[in-house]
Amino acid sequence: MRELKRKLVHFTGLVVPAIYVYFGRDFAISFLIVVLAIFSLFEPIRLDAKLREEIKRGIKLYVRIEDFERVIEEITRSHERSRIGAHIYFVVGALIVVWFTPDFAVGIVTVAVVSDALASLIGRFGRFRFRGKSLEGFLAYFVSAVLVLSHFNCPHPFVLSLVGALVELMGVPPDDNFSCQVAMCVTATLLKLLT
Repeated sequence: MRELKRKLVHFTGLVVPAIYVYFGRDFAISFLIVVLAIFSLFEPIRLDAKLREEIKRGIKLYVRIEDFERVIEEITRSHERSRIGAHIYFVVGALIVVWFTPDFAVGIVTVAVVSDALASLIGRFGRFRFRGKSLEGFLAYFVSAVLVLSHFNCPHPFVLSLVGALVELMGVPPDDNFSCQVAMCVTATLLKLLT
């Protein structure tokens, strides 16, 4: 249930490609910069329990944040409690993709949301494990990425999907929400230069 809640929140990332489609690249970049600034402002508070308690005592009269704090706790993975959260990595990755590969941006960012979620949810039931991931999750990522990239008419959907799925499977640092997007962005750029 925790992972499902996390992935439902993860799907809010589809706002980025929607903004790109309806309002254009420049607005999407501005939106991502503002979101990154807001997330960066609140990330130290999320990571530092002592600072969080001081702030809670200071604003207790105005806002009840325990409920919000509980929801954040429920969707945060254990390794994210002491390091930068996936949401920041996602926004930075999306910003790089939108900035450097505008022709592929909607497809790649959509893959980062949809394929990552499917890999996680399906992979939990996988039987064939590799480095804490599953073959079933890898296949879910790959197939869904091919479908998404093909839908958005991205050239070389099989190659880009394979790169994203392999990066997801290998757990390339710092975080798959960043690494998959950037790896597909670099691959798309190289393929564009070569063809």
